[in-house]
Amino acid sequence: MTDTPDLENCPFPLCPFCETPVVSITSTGPHSHSASPCGCGLTLTDVQEMQG
Repeated sequence: MTDTPDLENCPFPLCPFCETPVVSITSTGPHSHSASPCGCGLTLTDVQEMQG
């Protein structure tokens, strides 16, 4: 048995860069967004697709 998360059934969207589940998005400007907990930078398009 492994401790890896079941990403197929994860309720959170996955980061488009590292595939970590994104539990929150921080926006500090119109073109400055980051995923949490991984910290990857996101584009506005990434944010819109994850909220869709």
